[in-house]
Amino acid sequence: MTRIGGTLVEMLVTLVILGVIASVTTLAIRRTAPPDPHDPMTVIADTMNEVLRSGRPATLQFMVNSRPALATVKPDGGIIADTALHIDQFTGRSTRAR
Repeated sequence: MTRIGGTLVEMLVTLVILGVIASVTTLAIRRTAPPDPHDPMTVIADTMNEVLRSGRPATLQFMVNSRPALATVKPDGGIIADTALHIDQFTGRSTRAR
């Protein structure tokens, strides 16, 4: 005779393990620090929302290592930026290693 399915005890153990994983993950997420409002990535993300809403491109200027760096946010979601900002032009994500 072959056994099909699982027992109630196996299901309860699985649910307990998933609950512990979820609680640890929730505590870890709460400890993350909010992003710096002056960080170029934060400013570009906020500007992206406004550009997508208005349909008009925006050019931003940042100071990186005492030099000006420009980033243009386009209405199609693309970003053209100086290499000093380390931004992928297609995704808008940082290419800098963390």
